[in-house]
Amino acid sequence: MSSKLNLIGFTEEYLLDIPEIDEQHKRFFDLLAKIGDAAPDLYKVLDDDEVDAVVDVLDELRDYAMLHFRTEEAYMREVDYPGIAKQKSEHNRFMTDVIRMEAEFMNGSAIPAIKIRNFMHDWYREHILELDKPFSLFYKEKTG
Repeated sequence: MSSKLNLIGFTEEYLLDIPEIDEQHKRFFDLLAKIGDAAPDLYKVLDDDEVDAVVDVLDELRDYAMLHFRTEEAYMREVDYPGIAKQKSEHNRFMTDVIRMEAEFMNGSAIPAIKIRNFMHDWYREHILELDKPFSLFYKEKTG
C-alpha cells in the first residue's frame, strides 16, 4: 500500500512579500516533497537504498535551511529587528533536531520517513506563520 500523503505545500498564506525569502520558502517546500519520492511508503521501515535516498534529501534540506536562515537573519539585521534572538534560537533548534534525526536515521533507528517529513513540514509552517510573518510586517514598515 502506498501511503504518499499530499503536503499542503507553499500557499499564499506563507507569502512575506520579501521576494528572496518567499522564493527560498517555496524551494524548501519543493525539497520537502522529495522525501516522499525517496520513500514511496512513508510509514514502513525503509530498506538500505531508501535510507540512503532519504539521508541525501535530509542533507540537501539541512544545507538549504542553513542558507535560508543566514539570508533571513541578514534581512533582520538590516532593519535591527528586535525578534532576531528568538529567530536565531528557533533556527538553531531546528538544525539540532534535523541533525539528531539524520544521525538516528543513519544509525539504523526505525524512524518512518513520515515522522521526519511531518516534523519538518509542521515546523516550517508554524515558523513562517508565527515568527516570519511578524518579521515581514516589521520589515515592510521599516523599508516602506
